[in-house]
Amino acid sequence: MKYKIVRENKPTLKNFGRYKAAAMHFQTITPEMVAQEIQDNCLAKASDVELVLAELSAVLLRHLKAGDRVRLKHIGMLKLEIESEKVDAPEDFNGRKHIRGVRLHLLPESRRGRQAVYEDLKFERWREK
Repeated sequence: MKYKIVRENKPTLKNFGRYKAAAMHFQTITPEMVAQEIQDNCLAKASDVELVLAELSAVLLRHLKAGDRVRLKHIGMLKLEIESEKVDAPEDFNGRKHIRGVRLHLLPESRRGRQAVYEDLKFERWREK
């Protein structure tokens, strides 16, 4: 996994001005590319894979928006989490004022305490040529 060193530019953060590693992402894999790769690796046709991915997307969105956790075998569990400001007392909380947004969390599948997505992960600093 390649990374670059970037400066924290948000003045409101306590680490403002300090440097951190940021993951580099070089390409975006499209559903069509996924379908083609799966077709190349098994008997499923790319069109069948695209249909299943479209239906999976619809099901995931429906359940995540309903507040459900979705567990996918070989992938892990997906869930939405709310990001909000902290308040001193429950009666001080106002959803419109204090909720900042929502994030999607993926908790990778674990087998015997090991998560395949993190195994054999190596870090390499990316340098522009």
